[in-house]
Amino acid sequence: MNQEPIERIAVKTPESFVDASGKPYYGTFLSPFPNLNLLDFKPKKPLRRIFNKFRLTQWQATEVKTKNGIFLMAIYRFGLLNIHLVMFYDKDSNHFRVWNHTALFLNKSVPAKSLFNGSKAEYRSKKHYSEIINRYEEGFASVFGRTENKKSGLIEYDFRLKQRSKPSIVSIPIKEKYPLYTEKDLFDFEGSIKIDGVEMIDGSTFAIIDDHRGYYPRHSGYDWVTCFGEKTFDSKLMPFGLNLTEFRMNPDPKRFNENGYLDNTKFHFLPNVSFTKKAERITITDGSQVHLEFTTLSTHKISLNLLLFKIDYQLHIGLLNGTVHSADHQQIVFDNDLALSEYRYTII
Repeated sequence: MNQEPIERIAVKTPESFVDASGKPYYGTFLSPFPNLNLLDFKPKKPLRRIFNKFRLTQWQATEVKTKNGIFLMAIYRFGLLNIHLVMFYDKDSNHFRVWNHTALFLNKSVPAKSLFNGSKAEYRSKKHYSEIINRYEEGFASVFGRTENKKSGLIEYDFRLKQRSKPSIVSIPIKEKYPLYTEKDLFDFEGSIKIDGVEMIDGSTFAIIDDHRGYYPRHSGYDWVTCFGEKTFDSKLMPFGLNLTEFRMNPDPKRFNENGYLDNTKFHFLPNVSFTKKAERITITDGSQVHLEFTTLSTHKISLNLLLFKIDYQLHIGLLNGTVHSADHQQIVFDNDLALSEYRYTII
């Protein structure tokens, strides 16, 4: 296998994401940044600094895989746009139940200032409430919330998460000048997810938390796939989480990407990949280590077109098939594994 570029070797994390001169750190890091001060970023054009808070995209999302399906909750903030997205995909019916609330000009989505010391990501309104309480210095997070509508009913969730492995933490210079920070963690799950009073959790399970913040150029987006649960390594069943992303406008994806998998102890790097879509199938490959095909079962779309601002977002639930070869020559086989895929394109 080719040796990893130096930028993909995880290094000690600085205290702040943006240094005193206004420059962000790029590369791969061992632990979360104590100070996620992205608003201190100083673009080359001074006028753009005035608009930092209107251009900063931030979200924290959690996904839980159960025997009954997949739960997803996201607290999203972009400038004046607030989104609270809660979804449950039911395997038996192949159907999404969706609780989606969007607000403009109201501070309903409050991103966590950090992932330490009980800092919260929160969305609150009369009928919609979610919070993620972050205590990553202890390896824990908690998620609480409830939301309802006439079509999907009432969903209530209350669970605690315990970190299973070292995280994936990466900062990417999109279009060579826009910092984009992501962290992904694999957790043990303990708690409850109920829909109209019916428990959706049956036995032990796992969860992912995705913390994402950064500045996107006017035209940008990505393709993404994740699959998590348990996989067999050396004849032993272990926790597992796969993450593969192709960012548009990434100037050097071989040096800067978030691709890899989590196991019981750490994050293992994988090379940059390309996504090719044909009808309901997506091929994901680097031509060497990753050979996967995602077949869509169900899709949820969000489209917003607000004059100069546009979002085209698609969340797919599907089946993942193929193989991934690790750097130490292990073959990881996917055989109709339930997985999530996203397509996001924005004009901002």
